[in-house]
Formats: sequence, C-alpha cells, structure tokens
Amino acid sequence: MLIRVLETRLQALCNAGELTADLHLSTGQEAIAVGVEAAIRPTDYIVSHHRTIGHALARGVPLEPLIAELLGKASGLNGGMAGEMHLSYLPKRFMFSFQLVGTVVSVGAGIAWAAKNYLKSDDIVVVFCGEAATANAQFHEGLNIAAVQKLPLLLVCENNHLAGNVKEESYIPVSPYERAAGYGVKSARVDGNNVEAVMEAASHAAHYVRTKCRPLLLDCDTTRLGRHKQGMGDRRTKEEMEILALRDPLRDVQLPPGFKEAMEAEIKELIESIQRSPDPVLRQ
Repeated sequence: MLIRVLETRLQALCNAGELTADLHLSTGQEAIAVGVEAAIRPTDYIVSHHRTIGHALARGVPLEPLIAELLGKASGLNGGMAGEMHLSYLPKRFMFSFQLVGTVVSVGAGIAWAAKNYLKSDDIVVVFCGEAATANAQFHEGLNIAAVQKLPLLLVCENNHLAGNVKEESYIPVSPYERAAGYGVKSARVDGNNVEAVMEAASHAAHYVRTKCRPLLLDCDTTRLGRHKQGMGDRRTKEEMEILALRDPLRDVQLPPGFKEAMEAEIKELIESIQRSPDPVLRQ
C-alpha cells in the first residue's frame, strides 16, 4: 500500500507539471518487490532496473531521502543526482538501479562472483528485470557467466507482457522460463500478483541459490496497470485495463478504516515538506 500511495502521489505531481522526472511506476506489480524482499536476508544484495521505487521501499530504503532524491533535492539518497533510474543505498545493500535493460544481469553476476569468491559469504544477489530485458545481449552474457561460474544469482523476472506499448509477440519468441533452460539454469513460475505466493516461491528460490550456489530464474506473471513512463501514452483500451485491474494485487486487501486515507495524508505532507525545504534542487 505504501508503494501504491507514494507512486500515486508522484503521478499526480507529474500530471500537474510540478515534477518533471521521467518516472517508471510499478502500479499493479507491487507484490513482486514486497514478496521477494520479504523472503531474503538483510545481507543479500539487490540490483534493480528502471522501475525501481517499489524495490527500494520494499528493501527498507529510508522514505524521506528517497523522496528527496526523486524530487532532485540535494538531501536525497544520492545528493539529488541519481533520480529514479540510478539509485544506490549501500547500507541496505540496494546496490544499483539501471536505466539500460539487461545491464542488471551482467552487473549482478559480477557482484555474485565477488560475494562467492572474494567475500566468501553465502549472501545471494537478487536481480529484478522485465521479460523484454531477456532479449538484451547483456542478459545472455550475464546469465551465461552465472551458469558457468556457478554464481548465487536469483533473477526475478517481472513479466508484465509488455515492452513499453509493444505486445510480447513482437519481441519475445520464447518465455524467460524457456530461455533460462537454454543455459542449464533452473526456473520457477509464480503468480506475481499474489504476495503470499511470491514470498513462498522466492523463499524456495533463495534457499536453492544460497545452498546450491547456482543461479535460478523466478518468472513472476504480473500486470502493469499504468503507463510505461511519464510522457508516454498507453495504447491499451479501457476494456483491456478493466480486465487487467481484476488482478490488482491490492484489489482484495483488507485495511482498518481510515488506514489508506491517513497514509495518503502523511505522504502528501512529507512530499510538500521536502518541496518546501531550503536545500537546492540539483536535477530537473
């Protein structure tokens, strides 16, 4: 709910012209970040792609400096210079987020190599990517290295069946599940909109990666309920969106009376407070 409320408020700021950041929101996909990151250790490493706000929040990245970073403020996590797509917060081992899809896999493989061979720990590296990223060369290079070097890499594929506005029949001939098999990498599938199912599947996946020291791909079937990014329209019809909304992971969540409203008011006030703060805006 926190991810949804924060991103909804950020979307409203973008719509009003008060925020010009090129945000990629995770509306409809929140259960993946929450379920996966609830199932791993605090000492495990996270590498994320461009749709990363939910991953950061689920990891426990501090809310106020995260918002300040998204607003381009000097008090942000990375001094206001990283924005959404290049976030890093090492105290929580939230290592990087990347704009270029597929890059996460090769970088994650490098961190996994260091964790295994240099630090000699049993910590794993969790990499989030979309299914369209599996068509990127760095996905294949990184996965090949992880397989050959037997690295503790958990690939979490947020499979929303879209690349921007392009449907999957135009960009992916086989599923991520099948692609992983081509490298001898074990895969699992889960309903990415069911947070309990994601947490259970991620727990089993993390145990396998940690104890076997082998990569694994967790294919999470999900639905993106918002536009790909700011400044880009959505070509899906109203009827399509109504059908997809039936799978909203927050659709049947039961909350105490007034809980959501109180959270919305708190987030609105926090954002306005950061906007009023005297520290300069370093990035528009």
